[in-house]
Amino acid sequence: MNTLRIVLIAVIFFGSIALMMTKKLPAILALPMIGILVAAVAGVPFMTPLEEGGQTICGFVIGAGSARLASTIIVTIFGAIFAKVIEKQGIAKSIIHKAAELAGDKPLAMAFALTAAIIVIFVGMSGAGPVIMVCTIAIPLMLSAGIAPVVAASLVLLGLTVGLMINVSQYQMYIDTLGLSLEQVQHMSLVLAGIGVVLTIVYILVKVKRSPVRSSWAMPTQEKPAAKVNPVALLMPLLPFILVFFFKIDALTSLMISILVTVLITTPKQTIQVLSSCVIEGTKDVAAVIGLMIGIGILLNGVTATATIELIQPVVAAVMPSSPVTYVLFFAILSPLALYRGPLNMAGLGSGIATIMLSTGGMNPFAVGTALRCTTFVQCASDPTNTQNVICADFAHVDVNDVLKSTLPITMLMCLAGLIYGAICIF
Repeated sequence: MNTLRIVLIAVIFFGSIALMMTKKLPAILALPMIGILVAAVAGVPFMTPLEEGGQTICGFVIGAGSARLASTIIVTIFGAIFAKVIEKQGIAKSIIHKAAELAGDKPLAMAFALTAAIIVIFVGMSGAGPVIMVCTIAIPLMLSAGIAPVVAASLVLLGLTVGLMINVSQYQMYIDTLGLSLEQVQHMSLVLAGIGVVLTIVYILVKVKRSPVRSSWAMPTQEKPAAKVNPVALLMPLLPFILVFFFKIDALTSLMISILVTVLITTPKQTIQVLSSCVIEGTKDVAAVIGLMIGIGILLNGVTATATIELIQPVVAAVMPSSPVTYVLFFAILSPLALYRGPLNMAGLGSGIATIMLSTGGMNPFAVGTALRCTTFVQCASDPTNTQNVICADFAHVDVNDVLKSTLPITMLMCLAGLIYGAICIF
């Protein structure tokens, strides 16, 4: 009977992956569905009288699961509000334009300058809105310097990925789902961001031509000059990072402080109006993300219900890496499973798989968190189902799968380097 249940759970997992890959079922619906179906197959009762206690699908999986990532959702909302402030105040545009001015028309210099600017921007920003804004400015500038369209789109995605590695709004997911401390997430994120920077430099040196080749159609014919921004405001995307890393303030408080300081520096006389509009627009920007996180919470509770753990634990324990070498090989070889909301995607099935891994006791939470943070390189920069990948490919007029082919080798190398760090220092 248990064998049949395990087979059914495998069918649910892989069937859902297939549906998400073929875009027949969005992740926002697939993830909670998986949590409920897995719990049902494992034998979790749908509903029991209150006096009987115990875990139920209605109470534990759906009810408690919906609120499981509440703190992550709140941090995400404030991160989106901060991103909207940076965008509306013209800070991100100014950073990109200043980087382009410094680079001139040299392709290599342009690639380095704009990628560095994008990294800085996404230390403080996230979401589809900022990606569109960055692509609108950065991709035409890269194309005008003779950088190939696929490479231009890929550089935006690599810069975005490295910036998000140390974006404090991304930390709470690992704290809530894996029980990591803020200090552990900080340390892991900083090291992986460093790895990302080094290998992004390698990508630029390999892919970008040295000699300038002008493209007459690449730049907009009537581009409005960037509004003047207080020079101090250009540092604001880094403020949450500074507050968390050097002043040991939690992510939520850091974002709240950064929002207020940024508005006061840029438009002190319109503080109320700017804050009000950014709260509304920022929250609207992450509505889909909030829905996804509610689904992830239901998935987490579905796969970590006592009945589910007792059923799946022996199978997962049998395939878990048991040494630093197998740890590196296991996650490096399987890192493409982070694509298409797969089982190594922390914003998809990976969050549930991670909690099952922890239940076996074979790896410590820090090692599991580091492994899934490493596979984020592959997911964030290479996954053709990501909104940011579609946006970047569209602006560069290339196929999103060509971007996948261009970025996957370097993101897998990033993942491998991060796993070696994890094996040596954490496993």
